[in-house]
Amino acid sequence: MQQIESVMVVDDDDNWIFISKINLKKAGLAKEIITARNGREAIDKLEELAASGEKKLPALIFVDIRMPVMDGFEFLEQITQKSQLDLGQSKVYMCSSSLNPADKERSAQYPIAGFLTKPVTKEVLLNLLA
Repeated sequence: MQQIESVMVVDDDDNWIFISKINLKKAGLAKEIITARNGREAIDKLEELAASGEKKLPALIFVDIRMPVMDGFEFLEQITQKSQLDLGQSKVYMCSSSLNPADKERSAQYPIAGFLTKPVTKEVLLNLLA
């Protein structure tokens, strides 16, 4: 399997970010792992990448639902309205430990690649690119 250039993990939980990094490294999925602690920080980082033109936007973006400042749904709302952010080459996945079916249903209203239940294992990650 060929490595993708970068992956972004958007989550306010340091433990989840740590586990995600370990699983992404074990899967050998990406050369670079970009992290953000909330949706606002993620958008800022994506806009910086887009403006620099030096790097492609992440091929995979994993977004938690519940975060301070800007939650996952607000993030999805913003990125679908921002014309300068072309995420056409990115696959966005909502990730949550929530078992509430309403969260999954609400996620389906956005142009995302899917909804993943935490923890996201190495096997799940490898299947995303299969």
